[in-house]
Amino acid sequence: MKTPDLVFRGRRLSGDHALVLAVVQVLPEPDAAREAVSGAVADGADLVGFAGTGVEPLLAWARETFPDLVLAVDTADASVASASCSAGADLILARADLVDVAARFGAGYAGPSVSEAVARGVPAEGAVLDVGVVREAPSLPPDVPVLAGVAGDGTPAGLALAALTASAGAAIIRTAHPRPTRHVAEMAASIAGTRPPAKAVRWE
Repeated sequence: MKTPDLVFRGRRLSGDHALVLAVVQVLPEPDAAREAVSGAVADGADLVGFAGTGVEPLLAWARETFPDLVLAVDTADASVASASCSAGADLILARADLVDVAARFGAGYAGPSVSEAVARGVPAEGAVLDVGVVREAPSLPPDVPVLAGVAGDGTPAGLALAALTASAGAAIIRTAHPRPTRHVAEMAASIAGTRPPAKAVRWE
């Protein structure tokens, strides 16, 4: 289940476990939005994605506050994607054809076709297939990095599905609950032998 390392605008993420993408809805209160970002980082998110209107100021703050964190923007608007990349976004979670924006900035791109994105100029190490939300144990393509959300995100059933999705080879799991999702992603990696367990206990 080890996947190739991903690189987004020079920021490399190891493929030894399914990466956790925490989704943050941009809130009207800037302090609340910043707390949500800080909480996601503290809970073990490998990437933080921003959705909503007015994402650019929050992205700029996150870029300054967490210089090594991979930041993503979730949008269908080319002008928002462009402004977000200027503000520090590393990855575009595309709801429309935004390949040209990603290529212009050298940003990562998550969309419906990896081969098309790379052919149009997106760096190969940052091109990801977004399969949307999975609702049962998935069979994922082995030749491309995959981004997936899971039905029931954060519930016991959703976490079980997240573990199965990680075991199936997902490169990134999208979630609003990064801490428990990180736990199951690391558990799946430890079972597969691609990452040592955080704590080894011998039972006798």
